Formats: sequence, structure tokens, C-alpha cells
Amino acid sequence: MSKRTIQVSRPMIENKNVTLERLQEGKQVVQPLLLNIEQAMRVLSLGKTKIYELIESEGLPVIHIGKAVRFPYTRLQQWIDERMQQDIA
Repeated sequence: MSKRTIQVSRPMIENKNVTLERLQEGKQVVQPLLLNIEQAMRVLSLGKTKIYELIESEGLPVIHIGKAVRFPYTRLQQWIDERMQQDIA
């Protein structure tokens, strides 16, 4: 299975973009394509109950794989960006 790799730079750290690994300047960080509930909780800084509420009421993007619930990382970023645009408007 291939892993997606991104280069972490100083502006990402200053902009407080969250990754699942410890950020170290000049190192590469592997970002999973799908997050489990615990990872999504950390990335979004929300509790489990609130995440499930957002899935039901706000369309927080999820993928169901059997009984597993996974959150596509890039879709979470898009979802947040869309909400930020709504707040600005």
C-alpha cells in the first residue's frame, strides 16, 4: 500500500495546520488518507459525541467500510474551508 507524503515547512507549523505525527522542521510526515475516529477527534479537536453529531447534522464527510467509520483527510479540510467561507460571508 502506498502512503501519501507531504513536506512540512515552517509556515504550516505557524498556521497551526494539524498533522497526526509530531511536526519536525525539515522532516517528511506521512499523512493517512483515511482517519479513524480517534485521529479525527485529535485533528478536529472535538469529542466523539460532537463528531457524530456533526456527521448527522452538518454533513461531516465519512466513509463506511463495513462497520468501520473513516474520515477522508482531504475532505475534512474541504469541509472546514467551506464552513470558514460561510462564516466570512
